[in-house]
Amino acid sequence: MGIIDRIILTIYTFLLSFLALGVILVALNLIPLELIWTGLNQIKGRWEAALVGFVFFLVSVRLLLAGLRSRRSKETIAHHTEMGNVHISLDAVKNLVEKTARHTRGVRGVKVSVAQEGQGLKVFIKAVVSPESNVPAVGNEMQQRVQEYIRNTVGIEAVDIHVLVENISNDFKTKQRVE
Repeated sequence: MGIIDRIILTIYTFLLSFLALGVILVALNLIPLELIWTGLNQIKGRWEAALVGFVFFLVSVRLLLAGLRSRRSKETIAHHTEMGNVHISLDAVKNLVEKTARHTRGVRGVKVSVAQEGQGLKVFIKAVVSPESNVPAVGNEMQQRVQEYIRNTVGIEAVDIHVLVENISNDFKTKQRVE
């Protein structure tokens, strides 16, 4: 959730707290209900009141979506050191695996997904290889290179690497854009 959303949420929460206090006061008969009805009758048929209600509705939808978006927390791998914790995101590991797999001889293109499983990682690599390559040898070399690179760079020993050769192609694939 960004800073703008936090500011809006603060104002929104303050206004809802004020509304909740009004409901409590009416429920305890500290404010007469007729006073509330008189106030509501005065805004009936006014476009300004409808505009305020519409703005509150839009703010509610925005905050709801921002809250749902923030629940997708980044998964990380944590290393505990003497000076504190070091967290490595799975997206960073994915990029490392992509780079390593792409530089394997005979590989034309790769798609990678990484998931955390217990204390280790599960890596899925979908690859396109060249037709003159020995496919099992390319897959094995890719697994070994990725395993070694993750062990040396990220510091995780237990890595389960699955390679799926999706296609055998002579064409060079252009590098995928990072989104």
